[in-house]
Amino acid sequence: EVCRDKYDAVLPLVRLLLHHHKLVPFVAAVAELDLKDTQEANTIFRGNSLATRCVDEMMKIVGKHYLKVTLKPVIDEVGYPTETSLGDVNVHGLKKYLSTQLQENLRYYVDKVFREIVRSSISCPTLMCDVFYSLRHLAAKRFPNDPHVQYSAVSSFVFLRFFAVAVVSPHTFHLRPHHPDAQTSRTLTLISKAIQTLGSWGSLTKSKLSSFKETFMCEFFKTFQEEKFTESVKKFLDDVSSTESKEPSGVSEPVHLKEG
Repeated sequence: EVCRDKYDAVLPLVRLLLHHHKLVPFVAAVAELDLKDTQEANTIFRGNSLATRCVDEMMKIVGKHYLKVTLKPVIDEVGYPTETSLGDVNVHGLKKYLSTQLQENLRYYVDKVFREIVRSSISCPTLMCDVFYSLRHLAAKRFPNDPHVQYSAVSSFVFLRFFAVAVVSPHTFHLRPHHPDAQTSRTLTLISKAIQTLGSWGSLTKSKLSSFKETFMCEFFKTFQEEKFTESVKKFLDDVSSTESKEPSGVSEPVHLKEG
């Protein structure tokens, strides 16, 4: 409240708190303040507040290797097309031909990315799980009459601000060496939109499908309106917001707080 340029301090603040093992209680404190100003459960952690920025930076730092083992193989496949490639995806073509090979290929990529994410909970860094656990319980406390808010509090970060952003901008998360070309970028954008919607708890309803600007995406997404997708998301969110000790996954890396 007193610092005008507080967002400039987020990255060094997160690094400092990580070093001293104080990040989780700090995030819990600023998230609780954030929730006091949140009037509706469906807008939880959607803005750019101090709390959400801190969690964003934390995920970029400690989740780097987690993203790499989870998404890099399929991102590489999109970048270097095989026989399952979407080819030259364009909006006009999709509107006209999405029911043909393009739909099958897009479904293949979305299925693969979604499958890799929901089975990756064992690889999620403990610190991220601890933060998600804290956010989940704060959300449930703030909106006790909404049974879904504890899940949306976690999905708004891990799906919307982590996996979906990494899919559409893999170069910013060091999953690709440079910005994808126009063809690959179009494909990644469509995959990211689908992952965002799949990851939004309780979003697999007809009313939510109206949020797609593109008619072809509404039609395409109807193929995902199955209970198994909702249950997979719920189980994944339960797993990554648990404080139970995880089995050694063999994929953890030390966090480097100094760069350059």
